[in-house]
Amino acid sequence: MNRRDFVCASGVGFAAAATGIAVSKADGPRSGRLHVPRYAPALTAHEDAVYISGGAPIGAASTDEHTYSRVLGLVERIDPVSLRQTFAANAIFPRANHASVFVDGQLWLLGGRTHDAGKSRLVRETERIDLGSQAIWRGPDLPIPLIDLVATTAEERVYVFGGVTRPDGGSSEASAAAFVCEPPYDTWRALPAMPQALGNCSAHLVDGRVYLIGGFDREQAYAITQIFDIRAGRWSEGPPPPYPLSAHAGTQAGRHIFLFGDYQRQSSVLSLDCAAGTWRPLSLPFTPRRHVRAAKVAETIIVAGGNQNSVAPALDVLEAYRVSDLKA
Repeated sequence: MNRRDFVCASGVGFAAAATGIAVSKADGPRSGRLHVPRYAPALTAHEDAVYISGGAPIGAASTDEHTYSRVLGLVERIDPVSLRQTFAANAIFPRANHASVFVDGQLWLLGGRTHDAGKSRLVRETERIDLGSQAIWRGPDLPIPLIDLVATTAEERVYVFGGVTRPDGGSSEASAAAFVCEPPYDTWRALPAMPQALGNCSAHLVDGRVYLIGGFDREQAYAITQIFDIRAGRWSEGPPPPYPLSAHAGTQAGRHIFLFGDYQRQSSVLSLDCAAGTWRPLSLPFTPRRHVRAAKVAETIIVAGGNQNSVAPALDVLEAYRVSDLKA
């Protein structure tokens, strides 16, 4: 069953939610513009900046005006104070709908979709980029090709969860696979499978547990929180979000998780207090969108890119929020 496109009537620009906790303009939400519009890029923080990689500059519909296969290999550094962007690297594989993490000072690009010899394909290849020297290494490749996967790091290990795959080149289906890669980073080891196979969720490491929130199984989105205890190697259920979520952005600060956007409810902004197990909506300036990405550096959350339907160009929206404002 194909998902119906949702076109946001409010267009591009700040739009406040109708309910929730208000954040005043004086508290400092800021907006900028990406050099290159992108939806479904990857965004991750390292030291004093965030890094945006890949993504697609136009919609996924195959029409005369739009090309499904165009994806980017560009990696840029975003300063969280000025929102200024500078060139960081060009990846070997242009990709979108992928994941990224930093490990031992190197940027890892994981999975996604790319374009080879006139055809779009899902990606198994992993790239490791040293942004200082511009050196790029391959591997370890993922055990299966995946798009719409999520990744996080803990204790020098890289964790990958879920996504969408195509077994034996057949029809796309949601994956329940979970993998870990640990030093010397030469192979992936399978972990217990996710209780619910999903792609397009968000992943958050809080107190040694990975919270996987929402997701899409190729037919419907889920109001679900799946929690993986990385030391015990066990899954449990967490407090579900108030409505189904997918193609949203998420990041965490301490024991709080913040989520931005959604495929259907594009104006959605939510907060989860993991200690209390409670959700609340936030009302703040936020451009409605989906396939958006978020990351936190110091006490600033950066939310970048996205789109509003499958035929429109990607957005160049770049927004920044102070963690203290969101927790207020």
